[in-house]
This record gives sequence, structure tokens and C-alpha cells, in this order.
Amino acid sequence: MEREKQYGKDPFKRSFDNLETFVDKIRDVLECPVTIEDANHRLLAYSTHDDQTDQARIATIISRKVPEKVINSLWKADAIPQLLRSAEPLKIPEIKEIGLGNRVAISIRHQEEVLGYIWVVERDKSLTAEDMYLLKLAAQSARIELLKLYRQKKKREESYQDFFWQLLTGRYPKHAEVIDKLDDFHIKPSLHSAVIIFRFIDDIDMQTEQSMIYLISTSQKIHMTFYATMGNDFILLASPPSTQANETELSEFVQFVINQMYVRFEIDHIISGSSSLKLTYDHVEDRYSECLEVLRLKSQYPKEMQEIYTYHQLGVFKYLDAILDIRSRDAYEHPVIQRLIDYDHAHRTELLMTLEAYILNDSNVNDAAKVLHVHVNTLNYRLKRITELTHVNFKSTHEKFSLYLELQIRKYIEKKHRL
Repeated sequence: MEREKQYGKDPFKRSFDNLETFVDKIRDVLECPVTIEDANHRLLAYSTHDDQTDQARIATIISRKVPEKVINSLWKADAIPQLLRSAEPLKIPEIKEIGLGNRVAISIRHQEEVLGYIWVVERDKSLTAEDMYLLKLAAQSARIELLKLYRQKKKREESYQDFFWQLLTGRYPKHAEVIDKLDDFHIKPSLHSAVIIFRFIDDIDMQTEQSMIYLISTSQKIHMTFYATMGNDFILLASPPSTQANETELSEFVQFVINQMYVRFEIDHIISGSSSLKLTYDHVEDRYSECLEVLRLKSQYPKEMQEIYTYHQLGVFKYLDAILDIRSRDAYEHPVIQRLIDYDHAHRTELLMTLEAYILNDSNVNDAAKVLHVHVNTLNYRLKRITELTHVNFKSTHEKFSLYLELQIRKYIEKKHRL
């Protein structure tokens, strides 16, 4: 009430035809260019007749979303974290390297949830205390408009998620059926798509879900067509932005999400698996199964599969179960491995461990020595001793692969026995 007496009536306390007229009203009141974004930094409205602005605002208007480099810089400058924590206006100094001029920003909130943001460009004037108060009033009025959009969006997402679950469970096995449904949703089909799962330690709550959606949407590294959560799994159908998509982009995206969920939201211990990239939408349930297989094997081989994220990268791990089924009927033990087991037992040496480190590190003596915490000379001596005992030919790709496979099978069997 005191503020109202000091600064006058609320100029935003009336109905507006749409967000465009509302944002123009904020511009007229504050005499500065203004934009309104949703919670994921997609442009909702911007003020017209702004003769002067900066490159960051121009790029946002052209692409209808804030550029990723701008979002990343605002996180590094602690601007977005402050806006997430507080309902007060925040002055943000110029960041020249991304073309961002002086700004004042405020979050638009419903209770504790951020629905969006108002951004004001301080180009020819600096906002006064009265302007800051008026900006707070504008954010309160914007809440009503954004709540309408938020509820519409939630309703759409619910129907999207129902359809996505039908895809994952094989209800729509044919490509043409999926395309027809995407057309009903006004969703443009992607050239390539994959199913990706992010698995958390605990069940996914609303805050974690919103953090994932925010990070994926603002990263602009991948296009998310659908998403759903089940227990501790965040599942999405997504496509890389480039027309010449490859699975390297999927791996890089997954690593980015895992890293930034910890850096920005302090959520860690996430494992992820991605299916193969496909050109069609038929049998999406098969891609879902591929993801689950990646996650299953990553849980059994966390060290060996630390840098594996896609089904394609699994390599020989995909066939271990079939090989083990054959081995269960065969008491075979590789002669090189058996010889080293016997020698280690008799002489208290670690030659089998040395062999494993050497092969798993692609025959790189420096990397293997680091893993074993021994000098390179010590490792070379042990390798020479292994050669003398077993006559293994380390120059033979066939022999090394055979040993690699046998060592993995041994590990797999040992783990099954411990369970």
C-alpha cells in the first residue's frame, strides 16, 4: 500500500488482449525494450518499435529462443540461479563476448515455480527504484497470462506422454501410423531419432523432472520430441539437430546432460543409455529395449563401460549372454589364462592382472602402468615374463581379442557367482 501511494496505481492491473499488447505496455511504462520468455527461455513476446537493441536480443527474436551461448554465460555469471531463487528484479551487467547489453530481469512465478522471465534492456536509461517496483507489478500480472499457457502446455504434454508410452510398448509398430499421429499433434517428423534413458538413483520428483526438461530444452544440442518418466527413469524420443546425424552427437549430448545436472542442480550418479539412430518411426519399442540393454550392461560393467552410451558402442558386450550360454555347457578355460592363474597362485605374482590391464588399455604400456600403479619398466618386464610362460603373441589382433573376450567372460561369471 505504501509503495502504491509513493508510485501511483498499478498500470498493469487490467486485461490485455494478448502477451504482445502486454509486453508493449511494459515497454511504454519503462521506456526500454522488453521480452518475455517461458521457463525454458523460449520467446513468448517482445516489444515492438525498438530502434536500438543488442545482438543477444536480435538473435533471440530471430530464432524465437535464447541462444545457448547466452544461457550458458548467464549461468556462469550466476544470473539465472539468482532468478530461480528470488522474485526480486536483478540487474545484469553487460557481457560483451555474447553481445548482451545491460539488463534487468525478473522471474514470473506461481508460488515457488518459475513460469517465465521478463527481460528489460537498459540501453538509453537505467531503471530507477520506481521502475523496479513497476517491473515487479508487471511480473505479477504476467503470472496470470503465463498460467494459462502453462496449463495448456501441461494438457498437451499429458496427451503426448500417453502416445509416447504407446510407442514404447509397441502399440504403434508402423511408421505410417506414427507419422499420422505426429501430424495430429502438429509435430514435424525428424530425419533421425533415438530413444534415450537417463536413470537416477532415486525416483524422479517434479523438481528433477523440470530440471531435466530445462537442461535438454535450453542446450539446443538435441530436439526432444517426447519425454516420459517412470520411477527413476527419464525417457525421451529425440533427434540430433544436424541432417547428417550420427551417434557421436548422442554420446556428446548424454555426457553434457549428466555433467550439467551436477554442475547446475547438484544431481549426480546418473547413468544413461541410448538406442541406435533410426530413419523411421517403426517399432520404437525395439529402441527402448536397446536402451534398457545398455543400462543393464553398464550396471554389470561400470568400469569397462564408463564411456559407452549407445547401443552401437556395446560391441561384443551385446553377445556375452549368448556366449555364456554356450560356455555353461563347456568347461573350457583359455590356456594362457589358466597358465597365469596357476603361476600367480604358486609365486604370488600379478601376471593375470597385468595382462588384463594391458589388453583393456589397447596395448598402451603407459596407460596400463598407470592403472596398475607400477613403473613402465616393471610392466614391460611382466609382459616379457608372460610371453615366456604362455608364448602369447601380442602382435596378433586375433590372439588379443580372444584373450579380451575370455577375460570379460571370466569377470561376468565371477559377478554372477557373487550375486
